[in-house]
Amino acid sequence: MKKELIILSMIFTLFSCNKSEQKIEESTEIEKSDSFVKKDSLTTVTSKELVKAPDFSLADINGKRFNLADFKGKYVYIDIWATWCGPCKVQIPFMKELEKQFHDAPIHFVSISLDKEEDKPIWKKMIRENQMSGVQLFAGKENNFGYDYQIQYIPTFLILDKEGNIMIDRAPAPMDYQTGEINQQLVDILKMMK
Repeated sequence: MKKELIILSMIFTLFSCNKSEQKIEESTEIEKSDSFVKKDSLTTVTSKELVKAPDFSLADINGKRFNLADFKGKYVYIDIWATWCGPCKVQIPFMKELEKQFHDAPIHFVSISLDKEEDKPIWKKMIRENQMSGVQLFAGKENNFGYDYQIQYIPTFLILDKEGNIMIDRAPAPMDYQTGEINQQLVDILKMMK
């Protein structure tokens, strides 16, 4: 399992939009911290390892605001992305498939855009054209979300537990880049959550 995680991590690094390309935080270097759960195994997390996820207040496509407490009581799979990020866009159909597959599971699928404020119309158009489901939120570059969650590259995927604690800070993506199939590790994790 550890070898698979290392390979998966390398693949994500190669295919992700890195920080220098995306310029999420042009003036502020995102610092690394030990506060996020770094795991050798995706299957076991003890409660003392869990860290409370930073709160946020973000609007969806209709302007309705959501904060972390709105998702309490279910697991949360967060997709952090932007409209200009090619690897992020590749994930869209696989994310939709994953949402369908786990429709009845106790999990919220939340996608959070780090686009610039002036690109908000592009974000809205992409959501409509791709019929993206789940909860679609806009953090924007101007918001502290990327800094608070220490996002260094996109796409980034997180899994929070039912209490809003970070279980996995670099969760598997909805698709496996080599085979084009939904990542079996993520399927196994979500099945355990039922």
